[in-house]
Amino acid sequence: LLPTLATAQARIAIIIDDLGYHRLRGEAIAKLPGAITYAVIPQTPHGPRLARLAHANGKEVILHMPMAAKSFVALDAGGLRQDMPKEEFSSTIDEAIQRIPQATGMNNHMGGVLTADENAMNHLMARLGQHGLFFVDSRTTPLSVAEKQARQHGLAHAGRDIFLDNQRDLAAINTQFNRAIRIAKRRGYAIVIGHPYPETIEYLENILPLLD
Repeated sequence: LLPTLATAQARIAIIIDDLGYHRLRGEAIAKLPGAITYAVIPQTPHGPRLARLAHANGKEVILHMPMAAKSFVALDAGGLRQDMPKEEFSSTIDEAIQRIPQATGMNNHMGGVLTADENAMNHLMARLGQHGLFFVDSRTTPLSVAEKQARQHGLAHAGRDIFLDNQRDLAAINTQFNRAIRIAKRRGYAIVIGHPYPETIEYLENILPLLD
């Protein structure tokens, strides 16, 4: 499987989410060639050690912050909810940054409810601004106001274009990667989010060395 290679001007950012629960897969992602962004769930068993490994391997590290989704979806430890008092909301962000000090930014893990909440996103972006972090909206809901609030707070920000591996199949992953390349050729850049699945790791191990 080969992607249609992008021109020299086209750039693709690849973020791998959900890191910190599975040590071996996390280590495999940290060893991938190229400038992969390593999104760590802060309160995970292997999160801090994997963040250190990724940073030592020259990868950018960001916080993959659990955020409230629909009420029946369980929230990972250390997550943000819209009913938190402001002080607890802020301290939860601070604790995540202290646990993963290599982080230069944040994106949301789930968050279909929280990223649509103006007040919560206002508090989040204000706190990230104090720490000098950027924000990438994973765009888990079309109702998200995260990028709007980031812009109002003067934060560097962006949003996900493509989920790489909603289907854990090499052919499907290749199709999504080619979609990202088409976006990058048209607009100049594309932002891709994947996960530490064996199929995704195998695909990236084979494809990344071929990309300019």
